[in-house]
Amino acid sequence: SCTFQSSAEDTSTQADKQSAEESDESPDVITSEELEEAVAALEEQIDYDNAVIGAELKGFIPSYLCTNKDNYIKIEVTNTSDFTWKCDGRDTVRVGYHYYGQDVEYTDYDRTARTALPCDIAPGESTEVKILINDITNEGIYVIQIDLVLEGKFWFSSKGVSMIDGVVLFNPCTD
Repeated sequence: SCTFQSSAEDTSTQADKQSAEESDESPDVITSEELEEAVAALEEQIDYDNAVIGAELKGFIPSYLCTNKDNYIKIEVTNTSDFTWKCDGRDTVRVGYHYYGQDVEYTDYDRTARTALPCDIAPGESTEVKILINDITNEGIYVIQIDLVLEGKFWFSSKGVSMIDGVVLFNPCTD
């Protein structure tokens, strides 16, 4: 979970609470449909062509991974964009990777596993992400590049964001 998230919990003052208790007026009620429409309208306002796209990725890729097992790499991501990264719903940001075979003819840029963020990440906030790498099934030496993706729109590296790169030997592993 993202413990850094600041919550907009009850920030009303004691006077506000007393005033609300003394008032006979009922609070305005909004339906879930109205709320969904309002959220959709706000999401549609993000102009990604003119937005600041930024991220800082920290971590490293081991030099040896397994072809026959799920491999997990832990990294830290910091949102340096001017918009909140969504962990689900529309315009989701995920952590993915690209790979290029060095001594083999296997390459994949766009169809590899993607890892969801654990929560929404506001500008300036960071979180750890445990990335699953399990798409490489052929032995060999590969370049792995960890990248962020705004699903359906772009890879962050295409906007100038640096990736985490590593040269990895993939072989079958024994228990």
